[in-house]
Formats: sequence, structure tokens, C-alpha cells
Amino acid sequence: MKFFKKWFANMCREAWENAREDTVGKPSIANSLSPKSVDSIDSNGTRFTVFKADGGYVVETSTFDKNHDRQTSLYIVTSDQDLGERLAHIVTYEAIKR
Repeated sequence: MKFFKKWFANMCREAWENAREDTVGKPSIANSLSPKSVDSIDSNGTRFTVFKADGGYVVETSTFDKNHDRQTSLYIVTSDQDLGERLAHIVTYEAIKR
């Protein structure tokens, strides 16, 4: 049993060292998904969130503008309105506002 433990420990150590050597100089996943890169994706876009509510939906839009910081708007879509049609109107309105 001692032989197996030593063998297993050596194999793990070699694998660890090889993995470290392979990643030297390569960007890691943590670096590529840093808040800065995620923020740069979000900085020019508009985020839409749809919440189910009693009697319809609430649509929240969130945009970022360097001059005015983050802007949030809320829209109410009642149950007698078509959600797809109202979302199309909201998207168009938000695009015109920018």
C-alpha cells in the first residue's frame, strides 16, 4: 500500500508541475472574465429584464451613459396587451432615446 501512495503522490506532483508549465504566459480564464472586460461589454448596451407580475409584466431597461451614469426605466405591460409587440415598441423607444 505504501508503494501505491508514493506512486500516486509522484504522479499528482508531476501532473501539477506540467500543468503549471503549460499555463505560463497564457491568459487565464479568470483574467479573461475580469470585471473590466465584462463591464466593457455592458458599457455600450442596454439590458432588458422582464418580470412576471399580477396582471401582466414589468420590463426594466438599464443603460450606461458616461455623462449620466446608469439609467433605469420601467415599463408596464398589462395582460390584455401582446408582450412581443410591446417589447418591440420598448426596444425601438430605447434605441431612439440613445
